[in-house]
Amino acid sequence: MRRTAVGTMIAALTAAPAFALTVSDVDTDGDSLVSFAEMAIAYPDLTEEAFAGVDTNADSLVDEAELSAALEAGLIEEPAE
Repeated sequence: MRRTAVGTMIAALTAAPAFALTVSDVDTDGDSLVSFAEMAIAYPDLTEEAFAGVDTNADSLVDEAELSAALEAGLIEEPAE
């Protein structure tokens, strides 16, 4: 019983990062940044206003830290597969 519980916990912990959205999942031009156009592919209903909320430094691009913060804050959710 204990082995099953430990195995389940390990599986859950190692599976969680696989579902985390990263810039590389959305970046189509390979510059390690996400533009509104790139993000709109993953989030078809995304508005420019919502994108501006994710782009906290207002440079018109989202980096890894901004994307992670937006996911953590619930500004955006993992896109449906």
